[in-house]
Amino acid sequence: MVGQRSLAAQRRSRYVAGSGAHPARMAPDLAHALIADYTQPGDWVLDPLAGVGTTHVEAIHLGRHAFGVEIEPGWVALARANIALARRQGGTGTGRVITADATRLPRGIPTSLRGRFRLVLTSPPYGRTMHGRVEHRGGQLVRFHNAYGNPDLSNLAHRGRTGLIDGITAVLAGCLPLLAPGGIVAVVSRPWRRDHFLNDLPGQIVQAGIDVGFEFAQDRKASHAAARDGRLIARHSFFQLTVTRRARAKGRPALLPQHDFVAILRRPDDGHPSKRRSVPGPPADQVLTGAPPPPSPGPAETKESPEIRESHYPPPPLRPRRTRRAAQKTTETDDHHDVHLDPCGRADAPVGGAP
Repeated sequence: MVGQRSLAAQRRSRYVAGSGAHPARMAPDLAHALIADYTQPGDWVLDPLAGVGTTHVEAIHLGRHAFGVEIEPGWVALARANIALARRQGGTGTGRVITADATRLPRGIPTSLRGRFRLVLTSPPYGRTMHGRVEHRGGQLVRFHNAYGNPDLSNLAHRGRTGLIDGITAVLAGCLPLLAPGGIVAVVSRPWRRDHFLNDLPGQIVQAGIDVGFEFAQDRKASHAAARDGRLIARHSFFQLTVTRRARAKGRPALLPQHDFVAILRRPDDGHPSKRRSVPGPPADQVLTGAPPPPSPGPAETKESPEIRESHYPPPPLRPRRTRRAAQKTTETDDHHDVHLDPCGRADAPVGGAP
């Protein structure tokens, strides 16, 4: 569980001013947990969609070395500033970010680093209601910092759904020769629903990785809800709450997303691409399962077992974290509803350990 601290608390004093402008920032505690789980001090970590350098900052503080690729010069400048800040704060690792197109990897990566990365950690752009921040201006709820700057289609954020998957596939293919044999790729994403259609991005990422030669290793869940006295406390923006309420008012079963899917892919030990071309094992509706479902716990086990990750209380009513006037409106159209779908039906191998 990586939501015990708010995102603001996770970033406070470790990131330079302006870093919050990026539309889709990975949670620092999530990046920290994944780097700690899959690398050792002195290892190299790659983020091909580096943004403002969250992967780099957490790697440096953990004594790892990070290399990143980012297509937008503005984010590159912020990432470099964050790297410098992490070093000034005593981080023993190193970091570098270049301005380049990640779909053309391994181009741009120094020859000396190819085959040395132990972990590729990244998060592609997804689901517009997941991105950005909001504030009140003149009585209206206004969304801002929800757009990427570069309109070029080489920027994954400006591609359509099919183009996004094609781009992610190209990025994963370029990462394969950069990893050491047995190296890990961890891709953080969520499914989302738009115009009544489900976009199963986590499942598509897994299939894309298998198609280019990775082995599917594990599906993990990263809960961003805080655990307080046995209950899960939702962390969400007021914008997300508003569109969720609108969807429910129209009879749509919308939920507030509270966890990310983390697809874990692995480069084969022999260094050669895997020949498998489909997700192994369970049926299509359980693509992201890594093991058989655990037995249903009894009442006593549900209460006491630290391994239980799901709330067994009735869902609380949706309430904003601050009192808002009912008359307030958003400037967004209401067709962008994030309806959370868990294709596995359970939380498998949560990231971050017990609360």
